[in-house]
Amino acid sequence: MKNNWFKTIEKNEIDNEDVKEFKLSNGKEIAIFNLNNKYYATDLYCSHEKVSLCDGFVNGDSIECPLHQGVFKISTGEVLESPPTKNIQAYEVKIEDNYIFVKVS
Repeated sequence: MKNNWFKTIEKNEIDNEDVKEFKLSNGKEIAIFNLNNKYYATDLYCSHEKVSLCDGFVNGDSIECPLHQGVFKISTGEVLESPPTKNIQAYEVKIEDNYIFVKVS
């Protein structure tokens, strides 16, 4: 970790339109998304129930929770469809040496 940037996986470890779970060295669990070779990271769990979004359905810039079908905007963490009422955290992402880095305060 350098200035709150955490090294995660290599870009080639995640397919297009896919999501992977990753546990940072500080213990925080996040979801990493590849949307047309642009990478995003959010909280791993739905804000409505503690269900992994990695089991959800990715559709463009949205992820549908597998439990109650709540939908979040991947790039911002914003709730798009209920039942969730609380946004999830979206994190800044950068690529260095083919690795995905996520900034977590």
